[in-house]
Amino acid sequence: MHMQKATSSHTGQKMTLQGKAGTSRCIRLSSRRSELSITAARGSEHALFITCGASARRFVVKIAVEPRAILAVVFMWKGKKRANIAAHITVGAGGRFRLLNVTHGSCVHKVVSEVSGRGGESFIDWIIHGRGTMKCLLSARNIFTAKNGRGDVIVRGVAEGDTKIVCHGSVEIGPKASGTQAHLTEKILVLDPTARVDVMPSLDVKTHDVSASHSASISRIHPEDLFYFASRGILEKKARKLFIEGFLGSMLEDMPEDELRKIAKTAPNE
Repeated sequence: MHMQKATSSHTGQKMTLQGKAGTSRCIRLSSRRSELSITAARGSEHALFITCGASARRFVVKIAVEPRAILAVVFMWKGKKRANIAAHITVGAGGRFRLLNVTHGSCVHKVVSEVSGRGGESFIDWIIHGRGTMKCLLSARNIFTAKNGRGDVIVRGVAEGDTKIVCHGSVEIGPKASGTQAHLTEKILVLDPTARVDVMPSLDVKTHDVSASHSASISRIHPEDLFYFASRGILEKKARKLFIEGFLGSMLEDMPEDELRKIAKTAPNE
């Protein structure tokens, strides 16, 4: 059974998700509704698609995943003007949270997810496709303060044209979070010499008996790669598209619902 309670104000809306939803729900943030507060009630199971591309300068999303609740969220930013986006997530005991950010416009976007309950999970995936003169400052923090937490941060991006991308990723395991398993991976593919990318992974572990790691890489397409495609009759424009789809597409395959996966694949090209 699917139940939902929602209230609205002049700047935002509050939503409580209860029961188990059969399909995903789509929510659009706008200049008038630039703040969103979501509570996934105890034992609930839901999937949400949140999109915003309005001219508002600031968007705020707060999510509380109560004990044993399951929530999957796809968040897409594709605005034409630069915006500040802040997301804060808390995960209770046995709660499971998964976030996929899809960034397709200039922004300062910061995500903080805190697993404060034993056995909670927080997985953050981030896809960035920088084109033209896009400028992005992105930050993802996965914080664990209770025992036996699980969660990864995986960032994959493509930089074209005069794009400038800065990625801060961090995993923070507190002194009471023994038994936690958490990892951080950042990978950016640079297609043009004019694009600028900086990745800064961070790992802060303050206890023993954990499994944690971090890695970062920036790679470029070599002329030999494009020559390989050209020798098989594939033009450079098509070859670049194939590189992008192959590099970013794998992150969409593990999404929890076919409907959300389809939206995330098609929306950046609208």
